[in-house]
Amino acid sequence: MVRQEKIGLDIQKKVYHTDKFYQPKETIKYPIVGTQYEIIYNHLSYNHKIENAYIELSTAVFWIQKKELIPIIKKLKSLGYDILTEMSAIDMLAIDNRFEMFYQFLSILPNNSQKRRIRIKCYLNPNENIDSISGEFRAALWSEREAYDMLGIVFTNHPHLNRILMPQDWVGHPLLKSYPLKGDENASWYEVDKIFGKDYRQIIGPEQRDSARVDEKDTFNFARIGHETQKGTQETLKLSGSKNALFVKNLENSNPKVLKERP
Repeated sequence: MVRQEKIGLDIQKKVYHTDKFYQPKETIKYPIVGTQYEIIYNHLSYNHKIENAYIELSTAVFWIQKKELIPIIKKLKSLGYDILTEMSAIDMLAIDNRFEMFYQFLSILPNNSQKRRIRIKCYLNPNENIDSISGEFRAALWSEREAYDMLGIVFTNHPHLNRILMPQDWVGHPLLKSYPLKGDENASWYEVDKIFGKDYRQIIGPEQRDSARVDEKDTFNFARIGHETQKGTQETLKLSGSKNALFVKNLENSNPKVLKERP
């Protein structure tokens, strides 16, 4: 039991993310000609330019130009692909200086039983906008806000393009590969500045966002099997002494100051 616990702690401290320039092995792509999806390809390519088309993981993938996005998804919708299951972008800026947009559609019609899933992909240059598809698929209202929040992509004609996960006044976009894994300078002081004010930076210190610096016996914030305590009975973190809090700089309480209101 002790051995298992030590192994768990070692795993917690290991780096579990991949390098930001890591490229996974590509999946096999098959020709679309001769498959059930060839019918969809013919419908789309009759009036629109398809840059590339293939089958990948039982899904038809169509590469298009950004300007063709709205007409093509309208055509797909008329063909029964009326469910948007996912959409987002991949940060390829460090590799070829652009985003890779993708839109995943599903059809549950019986005549599409052999061709259920279609993925539309296009490139987006940095500082470029792309049309919102929320007018055709309401599910995109949330997905586009997430892509805006996490990657900074602006969707034209979105009715309410605001952050959805991060605070409205957050600086930067956390899913960009250029964004530091533990947050940037703004992230390290965000809650301190928000709650106490910048004057207390030297007193409190920056936030610790290192996942390896956790208390292995803390069952209130982290699940530590074998060290469970009932909620409300956990020991508080010390703010003075030799062994102190991991997340807050030690405070000197000999001359405390009472704030009447939050700065």
